[in-house]
Amino acid sequence: MAEQHHHLPHVGMRNLKSALSAALCATVYYIMDRNPTFACIGAVYGMGNNLPHSWQQGGNRLIGTIIGGILGMVLFWLYLLVSPTGEDRALLIPLTFVGVVILICLAQFFQWPTAVQPGSVVLCIILFNTPVDTYVSYAVNRMVDTGVGVVMSMVINCLLPQERLEGWKQYWEGRLNRAP
Repeated sequence: MAEQHHHLPHVGMRNLKSALSAALCATVYYIMDRNPTFACIGAVYGMGNNLPHSWQQGGNRLIGTIIGGILGMVLFWLYLLVSPTGEDRALLIPLTFVGVVILICLAQFFQWPTAVQPGSVVLCIILFNTPVDTYVSYAVNRMVDTGVGVVMSMVINCLLPQERLEGWKQYWEGRLNRAP
């Protein structure tokens, strides 16, 4: 029987920077008396190993959210033309099909295919979970909140690049190892 190796979880610098970014977003949103959920999600998605990786990670979330948000607003507007009271929810099923196809095509067009998943989340939330009278403000708020989170992660990655953190880590490990 093969021996199994169990590895303990590791809290590295990227983990700590992700947590810091989400906590800072939550703090800013708390001060503004706004719900920080989507900003915190954007912050965690936006954290990468370095700034270019953050742009890629956060860009996936942000571009997807923007595409899904705009597409969701357009499709929901079309839905309201047919069902002004928003009571015939079954009409949203074919709009979802069309929306996901368009979303995938737009993500391919913009050469950001990994934006499909976050874009689909926003699209479906707008279509199925947003009150008729707030779908535009909801979509715009999701795009802004995600952008705030992604930008927060980029700022954290600029201020605390991996190279600087590794230097600090080595310095403190050396000092702690020499302590009596």
